[in-house]
Amino acid sequence: MFATGILKFCVVEFCVVKFPHHSGAFIMVIRKSWYYVTALCTFAVLAPSVFIATRAIAIGAVVVDEPKNAEPTKDNSATDKSDKDEAAEPEYKPKTKAQLRRQLTRIQYEVTQEEGTEPAFRNPFWDNKRKGEYHCVVCEQPLFLSETKFESGTGWPSFWAPVKEKAVATNVDYKMGYPRTEVHCSRCRAHLGHVFDDGPAPTGLRFCMNSASLKFIDVSKAKESDSAAESEKSAEK
Repeated sequence: MFATGILKFCVVEFCVVKFPHHSGAFIMVIRKSWYYVTALCTFAVLAPSVFIATRAIAIGAVVVDEPKNAEPTKDNSATDKSDKDEAAEPEYKPKTKAQLRRQLTRIQYEVTQEEGTEPAFRNPFWDNKRKGEYHCVVCEQPLFLSETKFESGTGWPSFWAPVKEKAVATNVDYKMGYPRTEVHCSRCRAHLGHVFDDGPAPTGLRFCMNSASLKFIDVSKAKESDSAAESEKSAEK
């Protein structure tokens, strides 16, 4: 509001110089109306971020209901498995900073715990086109699917929706001097990136994530591991 204060000062000075006999009346009117001007400016600054955050929270229904123009999903077993695992797993116990420093690399810790940002185009998943799931690197909660990943041209992995509504949470930050919608894991609160309203259909959102916050689970390798495990069990019988 520093800029609005300067503007108010200039208007008052102009009235005093140009209309010295009526400056008192002008100043009284300006003071009374300035509260409304300040309120409107505040609303104009905050409204976009609040709107994006609200849309990000409300897209769960879009993720569950398959888009009309999208190709039919051939295998939903990974999503169904994630839902079953979530219902069965115990309550998450946050790790200490010492434990996280041992578990994570330097860049992973900086991004997830200190809300840092990795370099664009110099991260593992910005151009990853393999099919699979993207989990939280801290607590391994499923966050995104490869089916919702798209090429944004930003140099960071981008998705138009999370795997489900409650997988991520949002917060408004002002680290760049203007409001942005920050995204973090809803389970362990690890910082993931930011969400913007310039994404593709059907949500119109772009979840711009850091690769350092994500752990990629390759579907083909996961199926091979399951098949190998089943073969070993059959051999033992």
